[in-house]
Amino acid sequence: MDGLLTGLFAAPAGVGPTLPEFLLRLLVAGLCGQAIGWFYARSHGALSYSQTFVQAIALLAMVVAVIMGVVGDSLARAFGLAAALAIVRFRTPVKDARDTTFLFLSVAAGMAAGSGALGIAAASTVVIGLSASFLQWTAYGLRSIAEGMLRFRFAGDEAARAGVDAVLRKHCTTVVLTAARQSEADGPEELVYDVNLRHREHGARLVNDLTALGAVSGVALLPLARAGES
Repeated sequence: MDGLLTGLFAAPAGVGPTLPEFLLRLLVAGLCGQAIGWFYARSHGALSYSQTFVQAIALLAMVVAVIMGVVGDSLARAFGLAAALAIVRFRTPVKDARDTTFLFLSVAAGMAAGSGALGIAAASTVVIGLSASFLQWTAYGLRSIAEGMLRFRFAGDEAARAGVDAVLRKHCTTVVLTAARQSEADGPEELVYDVNLRHREHGARLVNDLTALGAVSGVALLPLARAGES
């Protein structure tokens, strides 16, 4: 019986860690994967968010740790594993480059934990996860700081346009025209603005005042995601 237990928990020479060591590495990989998934969920916007993707991130670190434990220092096992994985085709597209970064982080954490570098796995997870949250919170790389996008159709003269400008100045601190299109020669002009409201709760008043102008129709005010919001 003692020999059987020794055979189960002790790794053959040159194969890899013992079972208790491997379970510890797997546990650390699982904790790192869950932490990475948490950082991803907290710093991701509402659009294109997927719960299954977050769970995949959490599990991927553990799977990679298992792979590292199986391969170890064996070059033959590495080639055999590559051949086996070549049979499996992953059809799920990754639409966001940021999602790919989190996938790579999960793989890296799993590799570090699976190879026994538990401190590197934990430290990289925390530091990179906090960095991702900080970049999201500060809206790093965002060129526009507009709170909303205002769209409407305008068909009027210069006097009517002055009325539109007056309403915009009344309700907005900043107004930037981002698009203008006229599909027909005599048809209304479609205008799109990035706006910051003086009072965020007065968006309905802006819409109503513009609609009250006879030259304006089809008014729509769409809120934009702000830094730190999801």
